Amino acid sequence: MRFAIVRRSLPLVVAIALAVPALAQRPPAPPPGGEPPREEFKNLKVLPKGIPPGELRAMMSGFTRALGVRCAYCHVGEEGKPLRHEDFQLDDKPTKLKAREMIKMVQDINDKYLATLDHRADPPIRVECATCHRGATQPRMLQAVLKTAYDTGGMDSTLARYRALRDRYYGRFTYDFGEVPLADVAGSLLEGHPADAESLLAFNVTMNPTSAFAKRQHAFALISDAFRNGATAGSSAVHDLRGRYGDAVVSEQLINNIGYDLLGKHQDAAGLAALRQNVADFPKSANAYDSLGEAYMQAGDLKHAQAAFAQSLALDPTNDNAKQKLEAIKHPPKGTGR
Repeated sequence: MRFAIVRRSLPLVVAIALAVPALAQRPPAPPPGGEPPREEFKNLKVLPKGIPPGELRAMMSGFTRALGVRCAYCHVGEEGKPLRHEDFQLDDKPTKLKAREMIKMVQDINDKYLATLDHRADPPIRVECATCHRGATQPRMLQAVLKTAYDTGGMDSTLARYRALRDRYYGRFTYDFGEVPLADVAGSLLEGHPADAESLLAFNVTMNPTSAFAKRQHAFALISDAFRNGATAGSSAVHDLRGRYGDAVVSEQLINNIGYDLLGKHQDAAGLAALRQNVADFPKSANAYDSLGEAYMQAGDLKHAQAAFAQSLALDPTNDNAKQKLEAIKHPPKGTGR
């Protein structure tokens, strides 16, 4: 929930909850015929001294909603118990000190930087606490939260953290529980922890069972790993996953991409095996033969490269890449030793 302060251009934003002000105790009801006592706010260092009580309380309430906390997150007091009026003025908690800096930063963003932009929307867009925090105390993306969980506690900790966050925040705007964050974290693990990466990608499919993206990412990792173990293992993985996820997911293009990815990592034997499998599965594809030809060239096998490019050209006479590669094989530049 966002609170618009009409009387002043005070940012509600990026701040860590309940920042700065110290509220005096709510005054007692005025005596009959008397003037109500005036509320006094102590230790205001960023907000205006004369801020109206209703405006200040609305701002504080906005902070709590933006960060998903209660007053005691920044103010001295026990969670779940009433705050005493003297608690508000105390600066004993680091979160309150940080909040002051956050408020000043947001004031600068809104009034110094955004205000100078040309062609602003009407009404102008302003940064608020919820812009970054989205209901969480720390404005981190889900990928960062899960990677930290993995680094400190491994896969069990990562899955437990994901489930806890999903139980608490699903349906809100705090975290993206779609297929991309889990795939991103898995991608960061592929080099050093491939088994954990594959496990996380499988979990991604479980949590997002209708996502073709999640299935492609899982298939890509499993098939790549299988071809590193040989052509037979790779072929088996292709057919198993094609049966599980369908032709649209484990497509000619996916295997082609796997082949090039392996070649780019100088795993030539695995890359060649993947692209040979693609030709076997799609024998009428000019592109599959063209890719296989490039793999053979990288491996230095010009005889098989020439045959692959020739077949590609036979299937698609307009394939200029195959024409150029055949010409280069037949007439190599001087000094190449061919």
